[in-house]
Amino acid sequence: MPATCWQSIHGLMVRATKVDACGIPVVGPCSVVTTEGLITASYSPEVSEGDEIELKNAAGKICIASKDCPQLKWINFEITLCGVDSDLFTLLSGYETVLDWQGTSVGNRIGEDILCAGGVGLEIWSEVPGETCGVTGLPSYGYFLIPWLKDMILGDFTIENGETTFTLAGRSEKGSGWGVGPHDVDPTDASNPAVPGPLITPIGPKDHLDIHLTTVPPPVAQCGCQPLAA
Repeated sequence: MPATCWQSIHGLMVRATKVDACGIPVVGPCSVVTTEGLITASYSPEVSEGDEIELKNAAGKICIASKDCPQLKWINFEITLCGVDSDLFTLLSGYETVLDWQGTSVGNRIGEDILCAGGVGLEIWSEVPGETCGVTGLPSYGYFLIPWLKDMILGDFTIENGETTFTLAGRSEKGSGWGVGPHDVDPTDASNPAVPGPLITPIGPKDHLDIHLTTVPPPVAQCGCQPLAA
């Protein structure tokens, strides 16, 4: 089987898409936010170690030794952002949006409730170094997708004589209804790799994270939420 090896530098773009309590993308007028305000994004697998069974006989020798396979429970995710996009904060965490007199979202109310049902599908694009335009004649990008990200909570932040950044942390969930996704992220035509389409391989019921190479460029950053059509 042929393979393409690649490297990843720089976080170029983030897109968050609202999903419902079954992890299915929500069609609506305010379901998608894109931003270039990414500072860092970290992925940390949470693993349940397999149970270990050991039994010794009366002479102290091991007669049974076995260990179950470890299992991935979820992937802990943390993202640090510069600037405030209140619609993005609402999608990620469920925090109430604060509106001004014109009905424009200008901030958030941080309440006691955590968004445990629903969440977002979160995509990040990265740069592939040393490959301006590969064999396809198009630049390549690293693509990172958590199809169902939930339980996002705003972390510590400081207001001082310097920049202010905001960190949110949550975790992935399996059983997503993302499927091939609501966005075009993969090339679909071998003779014309610029033709974009949905994921070639659907997200499965046990999938927490998708990482692959694509020639479809990231979306354009835009402040505030955008619609998701059927």
